[in-house]
Amino acid sequence: MATAIENLMTRRDAICVELAALSVTKAGGKPNVSADGQSTDHVGYKDGLYRELKSIEEAIQLITARDDGPWVIESQGH
Repeated sequence: MATAIENLMTRRDAICVELAALSVTKAGGKPNVSADGQSTDHVGYKDGLYRELKSIEEAIQLITARDDGPWVIESQGH
């Protein structure tokens, strides 16, 4: 069974692959569209990936810092 840090690193790597694969033909790489009362938020999708990546990086730092000595970790939301 994978550890918490291994799971975080796996998800981080998957997000990086998805971000690298964004193009003008895939979700996240297109501009936002709205038609017939439905909309697709491509920009929000990409932004969500970056926010998740940041959160995962912070969690990885928190877990790895536990073994390095006393640290104060502070997180702020927007």
